[in-house]
Amino acid sequence: MKKSTSLLLSGMLVSGMVLGTIVTPATVHASDDAAAVTQADTDVVNNVTYFDRSGATVGANSTKVTGTKGAKITAVPDGYALADGETAVFGNDNANVGVKVTPMISAKVNFVDQKGNLVKSETINGGDGNAYTMSTLPNGCSWPADANKTITLEQGKEYNVKVNRQVTNTIIFKTADNSEAGRTQVFGEKAGDTVTLIADQIPAGYTVDSNDLTLQSDGNTQFIAVTKNVEGITPFTATVRVGSSATTLYTVNGKAITNRLLAPGSDWKTANKLVLNGKAYYQVATTEWVPADKVTVVSQTDNNTDTNSTVEKADRKTVTTKNVAYTPLYDGNGKEVTNRGLGASSDWATDQMQTINNVKYYRVATNEWLKASDIA
Repeated sequence: MKKSTSLLLSGMLVSGMVLGTIVTPATVHASDDAAAVTQADTDVVNNVTYFDRSGATVGANSTKVTGTKGAKITAVPDGYALADGETAVFGNDNANVGVKVTPMISAKVNFVDQKGNLVKSETINGGDGNAYTMSTLPNGCSWPADANKTITLEQGKEYNVKVNRQVTNTIIFKTADNSEAGRTQVFGEKAGDTVTLIADQIPAGYTVDSNDLTLQSDGNTQFIAVTKNVEGITPFTATVRVGSSATTLYTVNGKAITNRLLAPGSDWKTANKLVLNGKAYYQVATTEWVPADKVTVVSQTDNNTDTNSTVEKADRKTVTTKNVAYTPLYDGNGKEVTNRGLGASSDWATDQMQTINNVKYYRVATNEWLKASDIA
């Protein structure tokens, strides 16, 4: 509020002089209003007496409760809830206030479908005599158009609540070898509806051909094929050539394909390399892979960082060089290390072996490999 001042003049004005009384009223400042608002928001302490629905006192005759004047009193004794309709608020400091409360109780709710069959039972909690509105449904159910979702809780009473049960199918996920990878349930209004599997329903680490499926009759079980996600696939653009004999193809899971072979000496373009259980494969068709140790890379793009190799656990613990003055070493890509070599008839521990372009190597240091042909 802006500062305001008024003058009340009484009397007569004679020759420029005022005869009478000048009255100056009190001045009101904006800060005075602010103080008044702050005072209204100040916490107060009230003496609260709790009563049950019969009017009997609950607990002590009065309990000191702190709150803001005009705010609803929500604090209640342990094991009680505010009775429906109770609207008591904090009064002036040290005011006496009565609050109606009701004991907390538990009640059993049975969800019953349109055929009268029990779908699920659950326990709910609330104040005795208070209204309770249900917000969740059992999986695969919906509310009827005339559903009454609100009940009045009464001690010792059991409630049957009507729901519409949807068509339910059990989905069992199977791998190529018929092993079960997991299962879930799907729901819909009627058989023939299309439902979509969400990511959480598909077993972790697996992929389905399609997330959409058609509901069958209620209670049916459907089997869905899944493929285990494969790690270790990296881009590798090249042309590979099959060796002197026909070569078996494999799936991405390492399973042999029995009705197809690659002809001897034939060339195949590849875009990806797979390492599965320590063995390398090259992709020569959408679902067909050829073992890296059965082909030779005859051309590849410059941006490939991989080699035509397969790494696996060594088939021996030590290797011994031949009795020659100097035995060369090679890096993990089969390139000769020019500044190091091994002495004659020396023993070296090994943990891995790999084949690069049909040449076998044993690892004798972090990135140093010895050709199998140089072993005694």
